[in-house]
Amino acid sequence: MIERIFIPTVHRVDNQITFNHLPVALRSKVSFVVQAWERPRYMYDCDYVILPDTPEYHFSDYYCLPRTRKFIYDLGQNMKYCVLDDDIFFSRRNVKYFGEASNMERSRQVLTDDETIDMFNIFDKWLDDVTVCGCAQIQNPPAGVKIRENGSLTSAYWINGTHFKDDLPKMDLTSVRVGEDVAFLLSLLTRGYKNRISEEYVLSNYSVMTKKMKSTVWDEQTYEDTQRDHKLLEKMFPGLFVIQYDQNGNREEGGYRNFGKSKINWNKAYKYRNNLSEFFIND
Repeated sequence: MIERIFIPTVHRVDNQITFNHLPVALRSKVSFVVQAWERPRYMYDCDYVILPDTPEYHFSDYYCLPRTRKFIYDLGQNMKYCVLDDDIFFSRRNVKYFGEASNMERSRQVLTDDETIDMFNIFDKWLDDVTVCGCAQIQNPPAGVKIRENGSLTSAYWINGTHFKDDLPKMDLTSVRVGEDVAFLLSLLTRGYKNRISEEYVLSNYSVMTKKMKSTVWDEQTYEDTQRDHKLLEKMFPGLFVIQYDQNGNREEGGYRNFGKSKINWNKAYKYRNNLSEFFIND
């Protein structure tokens, strides 16, 4: 079973959506990852990981998020664990979307405690075969299959740290904030570590859906910051991460917080490591 559930959080002491949606049986596995100055404010009955009390890990530092993620990956080198944003909850899609007989009245429903534990058990088994796994995003339409491999994940990651601990020191995971999750997944895929996505189990970001929760990390993000980070991702992963521009040379509208679209060649990234001849075949 998953050993630890890491929930990095800041400025949300009284608004822990993820923790409150977890079954009591799983809350004992939770480790809140908190900044040193904020630790005294937390009264939840669970474990705490306190980040170094240095400027580099303070929320005011632009790279605090990727440094925090890397801190967690270092802690998890010898375990199966998951990293969950602090504002998510999980649902299950009706299996009619996958060619099976309908199993609920609606298109989806929020997971019960038992279903949440089942999902954790499924992902735990997957981590024997793949390095990272997790849920699709609720806002994306069903892909038509229950399971996809080597694709995009966000906000919730189940990880087998033992798979890549020898490669972890070689991976640049702290140079970009926008797309730090992309840097993590592409760094793994290009080294031959697969991921897997469930289309049946899906997640919702409360702050993204309602736009009522403030985000210490993202509310001050600018187009210029995003463009700088994305150009660095293009340099780190040439041909795999591509910024999309329109015919006038402007970024295509869309993407996270509408700062511009990008194309990511997930399957190609895995082929890069495992079959170089396929990597150079055009999509």
